[in-house]
Amino acid sequence: MQHDGQYRWWLGLGLPFYDAPGPDGEPSEIMRWFGTCTDIHDQKVFTADLEKQVTQRTNALQMANFDLQRSNENLERFAYVASHDLQEPLRKIRSFGDILQTNYGSQLGEGADFLERMLTAAERMSVLIKDLLTFSRIRTQRQAFTSVTLTSVVGGVLGDVELAIQDTGAVIEVGELPTVPGDAPQLGQLFQNLIANALKFQQPDLPPRISLTSQLIPASDLPETIKPNSTASQFYAISVTDNGIGFDEKHTDRIFQVFQRLHGRSRYTGTGIGLAIVQKVIDNHNGAVQATSQPGQGATFTVYLPAE
Repeated sequence: MQHDGQYRWWLGLGLPFYDAPGPDGEPSEIMRWFGTCTDIHDQKVFTADLEKQVTQRTNALQMANFDLQRSNENLERFAYVASHDLQEPLRKIRSFGDILQTNYGSQLGEGADFLERMLTAAERMSVLIKDLLTFSRIRTQRQAFTSVTLTSVVGGVLGDVELAIQDTGAVIEVGELPTVPGDAPQLGQLFQNLIANALKFQQPDLPPRISLTSQLIPASDLPETIKPNSTASQFYAISVTDNGIGFDEKHTDRIFQVFQRLHGRSRYTGTGIGLAIVQKVIDNHNGAVQATSQPGQGATFTVYLPAE
């Protein structure tokens, strides 16, 4: 304690010095002490303040994690309600509309066109709700990563879009694809959306030609614009290239946002959620995605996934 009554931290160290050893080899008695006394008050105060800050930050992080978990749970509940409660009246609209069209279509005259528009709008709304549900689940549900063979994932996707491939006369070439750590269902949704886009945005009177290729690159060779949230030393660059209508690269950031479309619904169907799903899956896998294109020259979407 100091003269002003304040306590202060000091570190004291002492080393004894003995006289000559006795007959048994043991020192007989301490002759003197050598010691130091160091003022460590500022260090102790700094350490205490640092520990206090760490505790506060830890508590804040725990609260943030709790709030995030609660938000995700609320979002998942909302997604379920939206899926069930909104789809049910749509199913009735479509069901009664189909009955009207089948039994009374010939009697409706000009009303038949309005009925057809109603059924088309109901179908579009149903697809939109399903896409929103998919997007919300990707945000809230993520399985533990396993080794995912992308060749198998892409094979499953091609089976799902087989009718679209046949209808468009598309030619799809799949090169050697890697095995990566990830969530297989989410990666399936990623490639499903990329391949579906390549099939949809085809050139008039030109069958789609789509290729999937991959290469392993060191993190130091990533494009400057690519900033994955990963410290991996290597990444797989997996490209999906098509010969479709392409787009102006000034819209690159926009196309990965929810509900953003570059083309009207009258020509190309869709909800504007597909590439937002791609972006979210990539974020969940600590990777990155890059799109390159020119109008009328096709497009290439390259996803970068950590190799480990």
